Amino acid sequence: LQQAYEFRGATSGSGQTVAVVTAYNDPDAAGDMGAYRSQYGMAACTVANQCFTQVNQTGSTTSLPGTAAHWNVPVSESLDMISAICPNCHILLVEASSSAITNLGTAENEAVTLGATFIDNDWYTTESSNETSWDTSYFDHPGVVITAPAGDSGYGTSYPAASQYVTAVGGTTLTAA
Repeated sequence: LQQAYEFRGATSGSGQTVAVVTAYNDPDAAGDMGAYRSQYGMAACTVANQCFTQVNQTGSTTSLPGTAAHWNVPVSESLDMISAICPNCHILLVEASSSAITNLGTAENEAVTLGATFIDNDWYTTESSNETSWDTSYFDHPGVVITAPAGDSGYGTSYPAASQYVTAVGGTTLTAA
């Protein structure tokens, strides 16, 4: 991926913190990411070597939320792709207590508080008349790059991708030329 997107650099993300914000706990996040990194010859990124941190929406590493299996796949994909693009980045997984926008927004703010300058959101919801207050409460973080899935229903139908403070992203398939 670094080669495909011409991201190869001497530091490969050293000194940067990338956060993934999601709902619920993924108890296998560290192990799954470790297996991916090992498979592709990357250095370990663990809690022990301070490369990986997994917290709840208020920053606690010991009181993680309950699990919901259907949320784990996007988390694994994000952690693996962040590893591929930015192998020397510190990776922060911030898990909200539920899929309520207030909890996800609290997790968003916690990611910024903990030093993330790049945030990948693994969630989206339908647009709402409350977006203006959500924007100012959770996504207006100057200097922080925030991305969110554009959703399955097309442009302008999902939030936070529709926010002026967020970059909407979609799926990509790479094919060797």
